[in-house]
Amino acid sequence: MKVLMIGYPDEDGIDAVTGAKTPGIGQLQAAFDKANPTIKMEIVSIPWGEGATGYAPKTEAMIKANEACLYEMPAAPAYGKRGLLVNLDTMIAKDPTFKNLWGDAALESARSWGPDNPKNLFYIPNNAGVRVIHWDTKLFKDWGVEPLSAKPTIQEIETKAAQMTGKNPVTGEQNYGYWYQGKYAVWQFMAIAHAMGAHWGAETAEGKLEINWDSPEYLQAMEWFVKMSAYAPKGALATEGMPQGFLTDKNVVAIIPEGENGYFIPQLIAQPQMRERFRSSYNLKGADGLGGLNSVSPLAMAASCPNKEQAWTVLKWMASSPEAQAYYFNTSGRLPVVEGGEKSVPQVAELPDGAIVFDQVRTTDAVYPWAAEQPRFALQAQLEAALAGKVTAKQALEQAQKETDDWLSKQ
Repeated sequence: MKVLMIGYPDEDGIDAVTGAKTPGIGQLQAAFDKANPTIKMEIVSIPWGEGATGYAPKTEAMIKANEACLYEMPAAPAYGKRGLLVNLDTMIAKDPTFKNLWGDAALESARSWGPDNPKNLFYIPNNAGVRVIHWDTKLFKDWGVEPLSAKPTIQEIETKAAQMTGKNPVTGEQNYGYWYQGKYAVWQFMAIAHAMGAHWGAETAEGKLEINWDSPEYLQAMEWFVKMSAYAPKGALATEGMPQGFLTDKNVVAIIPEGENGYFIPQLIAQPQMRERFRSSYNLKGADGLGGLNSVSPLAMAASCPNKEQAWTVLKWMASSPEAQAYYFNTSGRLPVVEGGEKSVPQVAELPDGAIVFDQVRTTDAVYPWAAEQPRFALQAQLEAALAGKVTAKQALEQAQKETDDWLSKQ
């Protein structure tokens, strides 16, 4: 039985920044084999990649060829809609030993439309990422700016970013008030837009997506994002991560949104001296108290799997066992999703903003059913064009809407 996993290292290694050991995927395999000696399971690990060499085309090819039983699958709702996944409610109904360790809210938010049921459970989360807003306390102090709030508003970020862009009054270095990950800017944009009252649309009772990018709220959000990009280093548009110097004394960016777990949790654990300098706040929140990308990792079962009962045993272990939860954290800083999982990663709880980190995971937006589909990529491409000054915000949204409508018409 094969299990497809995404983004885990093939071999044990050493983190170049922290010096900590990072376990390769073989350690997860060994832990499973030890706990389940009667099941022959093989993990296939692929990189995230992008474009034609990304995980999405590889996943599509594998599921069409019936190559695996279980899939770590960001686009699980889309595959479920095509009838390619098992509704896990059917497995739960036949399992008298099943315990919902993930909580009702987590499993409810995972439900999506399928050919025979509008509320299928096509996946169970096996771990979660987090996206917070970082801020450099030293730069705030140098500029004489009040610390960032635990739940900052759009206006607070705009005001303070402007105040800290320029020559640092203490060091004389060029400082920047704001940051964005150009290649993944769509998720930051969605948090901004939600905080401004925008909503992407809905999934109808018939499973159809209704998506509206070309709205006054999204226009306001994109215009704000473009304005804020002037407070960021010029290389931000081409980046996929944090600014140069992040989590070191060479950092020159004051407010750094979209800090992902792998960028800061292992590093702050390894560098206690940096914990008070680099603090974390919640991602931007809307009027509903939610906000930020829901980046749970979905584990799904292929409908073509020949041994579903055995696959169900594997899935439950991969999604809830202490060994698996520890592996995800130790290799990439991914956080536990089972209730009470904080106890298994006390290193995070010890961080100054550990409580915010855990609570941000619980207060994200609902899962975007289009997150691994063409609407996401259309919006990302046009957002990049707007940030580069090639099109206006209005033109960007109109083009993203056109491409999205074209895709929706073929669904």
